[in-house]
Amino acid sequence: MKKTLQALFDQPIVSVETLGEQYEGRANDVWLISLQDKTEYVVKSHKMTRAESEFVYGISMIYGVNAHTGQEHLDQINEKLALTNSFHIPKVVRKVKKAGKHYDVMGKVEGTPLTSFERRSSHFYQNYGRKLALLHSYRTNSFGAVYGAETRHLREFHPLLKMAVSKLLSRYYADQPEFQRYGEMVQQKLDHLSPPDSASLILIDLDPSQYIEKDDQVTSLVDTEYVVFGPAAFDFIALEYLLTKETAHDVQLGYEEICPLLRQLHKVRECYRFVSLLLDIHGSWDIQKWMNHPTFFHSK
Repeated sequence: MKKTLQALFDQPIVSVETLGEQYEGRANDVWLISLQDKTEYVVKSHKMTRAESEFVYGISMIYGVNAHTGQEHLDQINEKLALTNSFHIPKVVRKVKKAGKHYDVMGKVEGTPLTSFERRSSHFYQNYGRKLALLHSYRTNSFGAVYGAETRHLREFHPLLKMAVSKLLSRYYADQPEFQRYGEMVQQKLDHLSPPDSASLILIDLDPSQYIEKDDQVTSLVDTEYVVFGPAAFDFIALEYLLTKETAHDVQLGYEEICPLLRQLHKVRECYRFVSLLLDIHGSWDIQKWMNHPTFFHSK
């Protein structure tokens, strides 16, 4: 692999460090490259093995994004995210195609990869909440890809979500009766949900590994290919499985310094949780444990 990566640079590579946890279904490979002149870059390349996963199939259907659109427009996505003045977003230095694979070379971000949201200070969580609120503050009345695909009006969101639930169940959960029964109920509930009030820039499968931390705060967002315009409720749904009651309270305190929590969250939580489960955003879970997980975010 070092030989392949060396072809991306004019100077000799001194070291290559693989970043992030390696697991089946991971969407990309990420390396920290140190060059002879001591400059450092992060190189990212998409794996092709995730193309038919629940996540990629589902978000392509719902938001019109895939690995190709995300990679092709990564520099534009990052520029859009940088305008929110929330998390620091790495700049794409250049894009290279070698042996049929695409590589994004980005400036190194100071700090260390975030591995967990556990055991941090109250300041850490509140600061994160403020930055998440700034990210969500960019509001629109349409959903879909940030670049590279058409967006659709939010009145179409829940009907499309209903169709996605049906297709995901047929494709990936056909032999699981409990999923099928729950899916029928969720599809009926989606028929009666009002359209989301707005869409924001969201991460969908929000996870600690998407961030860099430094000095007791989340400083940078580095995994951005699948950022889309969608209901911000999905980010809170994902966070409830990563936080405790106390830490979620601190995140909400910071968030509400910038903007109020979503009024619709309690109404959409069950349906959005089920969709997130079908998309496999946090790996495989027992359906009852997932759907009955404690709720931590509550609008006032």
